[in-house]
This record gives sequence, C-alpha cells and structure tokens, in this order.
Amino acid sequence: MTRRIWEDFITERDGKVFAAAGYGVRGTLPARPALLLVGFNRGNLAAIPSATAALAAVQPLVAAARAQGLPVIHATGATRADGWDRPQEDGRPAGADPLNDTDFAEALSPAPTDIVIRRQAPSAFFDSDLMSFLNLLGVDGLVVAGGASAGALRATVIDAFSLNLRVAIAEDACFDAWEASHAMALCDLHAKYADPLPAADLADWIATLPAAMFALPKGCADRRPDLMPGSRR
Repeated sequence: MTRRIWEDFITERDGKVFAAAGYGVRGTLPARPALLLVGFNRGNLAAIPSATAALAAVQPLVAAARAQGLPVIHATGATRADGWDRPQEDGRPAGADPLNDTDFAEALSPAPTDIVIRRQAPSAFFDSDLMSFLNLLGVDGLVVAGGASAGALRATVIDAFSLNLRVAIAEDACFDAWEASHAMALCDLHAKYADPLPAADLADWIATLPAAMFALPKGCADRRPDLMPGSRR
C-alpha cells in the first residue's frame, strides 16, 4: 500500500488509535460530482512552493471533468484593490496588489462553462452561492483540490460534509505553506470527513461516469456592472 504523507507526522501511539477506532475507512464516492478548485490563484502560486506541483497534478483532473461534462467550479478571493477587506488570507497578509493575487492562475483559467465563486471567508460555502448552484445542478458530492490544505480547503471540505455532500480530495493536487500542516490536515479530513485519493485515480474514475449528466452554463460575456471599487474588469 502506498505510504500516506501524514504517516511521517503521527506517532506510533496515534497510529494504533487511528486503526483501532476505524478512522479512514473508504467512503462512497458521489454519483453526480462536481470538481471544486479552491485557491488556485496567482498569490498562492507565488507564495507557496508546493502550489506549483499541485497545479500540475490538477490539470489532467480538470480536463477529465470537462471531457465528461462535470461542473468545474473555481473559488478564489473577493477583494478591493486597496486590500481593506482582505487584511490576510490563510494567515498571510494581503500582497501589494490584492487583485492580482486573487486572479486565477493562467494555466487554470475558467472555461465558459465553468462556475466562479468569490469568497471572503476560508470556506467556499460561507456566505456564497455555492450550495445553491450545487442544488441547481443536482450535485451530490465534490472532488476538491487546492489550498491551503489546513485553511480554505479544510474549511470547505468540512462544510461540504456538514451539508451531506460526499467528498473526495485530490491529495496530490493540494498545497499548504507548511508541510506538517498540509499532512495533518489531510490526515484529519481522511479520518472523519472525506477520501483523499491521487488525482490520476480520480480522473480515471471520472472517465467511468455517464457523460453529460449536467445542464451546464452555456457561457457568455459578462455584462454586469462593476460592483467592486478598483476592479480591473
């Protein structure tokens, strides 16, 4: 069996408790999943070294989801250009250019049929339209990737679990500034709330799902007026 990243950080005693309590039992994957990408933005890619590897790992998963007609949802920050409403995110202060920090990574730009969620809090569910969009689509679970593993990703996964969604995590497509935080966040999520699995395995599983299950957005130019002062739109 492949060694899990968190095994380097737990004690022998904790390992025994983990096994005896039955933590980490594989759950049931969703029948109608959406792919949720959290925090794949320029600020994270510039500040967190492991985000680059996560970005490379997630791209085939995104391609598989789009090919199968699954919803692809991007969650990134919402902020003013002066950073007043975003003093910090996942423990890091806002950069000199907050709008650039929350722009999507070029390699993972939303497609016309993708859905974009802007968040102020760690969880992509908090005070956002995410759950209402999942209800509209008839989604029963999520595949989640991104970061920070111990921040926005963990908060999002726990909220998804609390909302009775089945959750799988693309574990090699997640990132955190601290290796220990990343490992132990995945350990805790694995124990209680979700199934961390390799992104390639999840892409293979997605390919087995029925195609075109969802009525996705058709895509169009955004003609809404700017509501965020100083936005670049």
